Amino acid sequence: MDHRLTQQQEALREKTREFVNREIPDEVAVGIEEADQFPHELMAKLSAEGFMAINVPEEFGGMGGTVVDEMVFFEEISKRLPVLSWTAGDIILYGNNIIKTNGNKAQKEAYLPKLVKGEMLFCFALTEPDAGSDAVSIRTSAVEENGQYVINGNKMFISGASVADIAVTNTRTADSKYGGITTFLVDTKSPGYNAMPIKKLGYKGSDTCEVVYDNVRVDTDTILGGRDCLNQGWPQMMRLLNGERLVLSACALGIGERILSELIPFVKERTAGVGRAGKYQDIEHVVVEMATQLEAARRLAYYAAWMVTEKMDCVCETSMTKYFCAETSKKIALEAMKIMGDHGCDMNCNVQRFFRDVPILSVGGGTSQIQKNIIAKLVGL
Repeated sequence: MDHRLTQQQEALREKTREFVNREIPDEVAVGIEEADQFPHELMAKLSAEGFMAINVPEEFGGMGGTVVDEMVFFEEISKRLPVLSWTAGDIILYGNNIIKTNGNKAQKEAYLPKLVKGEMLFCFALTEPDAGSDAVSIRTSAVEENGQYVINGNKMFISGASVADIAVTNTRTADSKYGGITTFLVDTKSPGYNAMPIKKLGYKGSDTCEVVYDNVRVDTDTILGGRDCLNQGWPQMMRLLNGERLVLSACALGIGERILSELIPFVKERTAGVGRAGKYQDIEHVVVEMATQLEAARRLAYYAAWMVTEKMDCVCETSMTKYFCAETSKKIALEAMKIMGDHGCDMNCNVQRFFRDVPILSVGGGTSQIQKNIIAKLVGL
């Protein structure tokens, strides 16, 4: 098994690093967070550089990359400005991946070329006030009426919902728990669609919203995959889970690496002249544990990604990856804040920024507890 990156993937990593260093110095990252506004300018620059084409088939103007390419990009972006990986996901994950995996020919031709150019933004509207991890309990309804469907209900914590052009909206269209979900491509300019941004702890600028659907009317050809995919929303979602888990894991890896890159010089400065046998050795051991766990997380993540590219059954491995990467980076962030003490709580310190961003990675895309439930079942418990 050779899990090394290809030359093209190494080139993508270097290109992403160059973009980050050129376009997102720390002062820009801090400014975006403080403004708490969607980073339209940086998104346009990403599109101009071709990054939004990473995972789109070449026939639609893309690069034809795999989930490994996506992970390389998201990991590098997250080392500097995690929220940009979140907003880029509105195209790469919730636009490109959803349409290329589940869209019909007409939808691919209509959307993929525009997504590649950054001319459209998507958002993924699944979570509801009473249906988060238990996604099959969604209540937002779509009722057929005079050849159209009328959508009513509420969605919660939907990233990009007030800036998106299309809301990929999961609805209840039949009583069947798993066989009664239909996904619609809702134009956000439709009458009755209203998105209200929510202030939050981290990932500021990602435009997380509550969304209200008040008699939003949509045509049948807006069903994801076409009319034949009525009540097929659940299997459509399942086809995307492995990739989403791995990309979010890559975000966690990037955050963990950045925190360590800030922490290690801090510890070296504080322990200068003391020596290995000195009183600060216990701190060094904690940092070593953090670095080791992060490396283990990285190897698990890219091994699981290799399994995906080889079309192997790897639900267990991607769930393990999502759980372990998120919790590892969260632990790294917490330990770093404890070691840095008052300095870590200074709002001019980069570590506190990542400390506030990382918790959502153990929630979004399936909580750590849900990942454990999946793993328990798959290992035979």
